[in-house]
Amino acid sequence: MQAIYKALVLLVIACPCALVISTPVTVVSALAAAARRGILIKGGTYLEDARNLRVIALDKTGTITEGKPKLVVWEALQGNRDAIAQLASGLASRSDHPVSQAIAQGLTAEPLAFENFEALPGRGVRGRREATTYVLGNHRWIEERGQCSPAIEVLLKQHEQSGRTVTLLADGAGVLALFAVADTIKPSSRAAVAELLAMGVTPVMLTGDNQATAEAIAREAGIEQVRGNLLPQDKLMAITEMQTRYGPSAMTGDGINDAPALAKADIEIG
Repeated sequence: MQAIYKALVLLVIACPCALVISTPVTVVSALAAAARRGILIKGGTYLEDARNLRVIALDKTGTITEGKPKLVVWEALQGNRDAIAQLASGLASRSDHPVSQAIAQGLTAEPLAFENFEALPGRGVRGRREATTYVLGNHRWIEERGQCSPAIEVLLKQHEQSGRTVTLLADGAGVLALFAVADTIKPSSRAAVAELLAMGVTPVMLTGDNQATAEAIAREAGIEQVRGNLLPQDKLMAITEMQTRYGPSAMTGDGINDAPALAKADIEIG
C-alpha cells in the first residue's frame, strides 16, 4: 500500500511537468513537419487556432485551379484582326494577372506600347494610345461601361458555361474583341475539399471570375457554396459575413484581389 501511495505521489508531481513540456514540443514538431513539406507557418498560435475553424474561403485561380490558364480562342468583333491582336498583346503583356499573361503568351502579334497604363483590381487594365483609351477587362467591367450588347452576352454565356474566363478588349466606341482563357483544376483539389468536408469545415469559393465559370470549376472540385464576380471589397465583406455566421474563418489566396480578405480572416493562407 505504501508503494502504491508513493507511486501516485510521483505521478501527481511528474504529470504537470510532462504536460507543460509536451505542448511546446508538439508545436515545434508540427512546425518542423510542415516546413519539410514546404509549408511555412508563422507561429504555433495559428496551429492551435486552426482547430476552431468551421469554414475556409478559397480563391479560384492558383488555389483550386493550376493558376496556369491558356488562351483557348479569341475573336475579333470589329476592326482589323492583326491590329487588334497587337493592341491586346500590348495591354496584356503589361499586367501580371494570370489571365492577362495567358492572353499575352497566346497572341503572336508584336505588342504595341501604351501610355498611362493602369491596372484596376477586380476589373482589368487600361492604357492610352494615339489619343484613344483602350481597356482589357472582365465581363463585369464591360457591363459597367455599358458596352455589353445582347449579341456579346450570348457569346460570353457560351464560353462561361464551359468554364472559360472571358476578357474583352474595348475602346470608347465599343467592344473590339473577345478572349477566352481556360484553366485546369489541380489534381489534388477534389481530394482536399473532401477532406475539409470530412473534418466539418465548409469550403466556400470566392472569386472575381464570372459566376458561371466559378460554378463550373466548383462542381468539378466538389464545392457547393460559390460566389463570383467579386471585387476585393466584396471578398472582404464575404469574410466578415462568414465570421458572423460560422465563427473563426480562414482564407486562402495569392492575388492582390485577395489581400483585404486575407488580412481580415482569422487565419490567412497564401
